Amino acid sequence: MSKTLEFTVPLVPPSVNHYKVRYRNGRTVVSKEAQAFKDALAIYVQDGYVTGETFSVSMSVVLAAKQKGDVDNFPKLVLDGLAAAGVFRNKKGKMVSDAHVRHMTVFVDTEGRPARGFTEIRVRTLP
Repeated sequence: MSKTLEFTVPLVPPSVNHYKVRYRNGRTVVSKEAQAFKDALAIYVQDGYVTGETFSVSMSVVLAAKQKGDVDNFPKLVLDGLAAAGVFRNKKGKMVSDAHVRHMTVFVDTEGRPARGFTEIRVRTLP
């Protein structure tokens, strides 16, 4: 049981525009790129979770050279990945959805441009 969880994923989440793939037959699936980010996020969470009724999520997306993205296109996949990894738990320990997130901060860093982009994530319980 934790009130704060911090970790880094060595990837940049794909834009919400690349989250799902829609086929002509009407079928929609999560893209391979998005699934890879969600899988990596689950690994780097290391079975950690935060217990509470409401949550705050802060993320810093550090873009590598030639990467780009709008600040509003990254959070959807991060929040969905956190929920799927079981990061949000109620006081009874049951997994809850990202609908319990009440505060979010997103920072996109384009200074310095490392060789490889990454995402720093902090989840905490709100009082």
